[in-house]
Amino acid sequence: MKVKTIRLRENKIREIERIAKEEGKQVSEVLREIIDRGLREYKIERAIERYQRGLLSQGAAAEEAGLTIQEFHQELKRRGYTLRTDLELIKEELKDL
Repeated sequence: MKVKTIRLRENKIREIERIAKEEGKQVSEVLREIIDRGLREYKIERAIERYQRGLLSQGAAAEEAGLTIQEFHQELKRRGYTLRTDLELIKEELKDL
């Protein structure tokens, strides 16, 4: 495991320390959990944005987000997006199958 150093505002440090104390965890463990959740969310948002712009097919977007196609569809629905359904997209999606 590599070590990285980041700078945080004092109020963020206090909040992370409070969470760690409440949950009975080390600060480093809480930070890793926060980063893991944030990275997952970032990947999903980025994949959805690229899918909506037509840069990725459903399959490619799901893969980029680290999700199955079904999970990607669920994320789209949960976030209020719909599936793109133009003819070229359908042809593209069939190629991915």
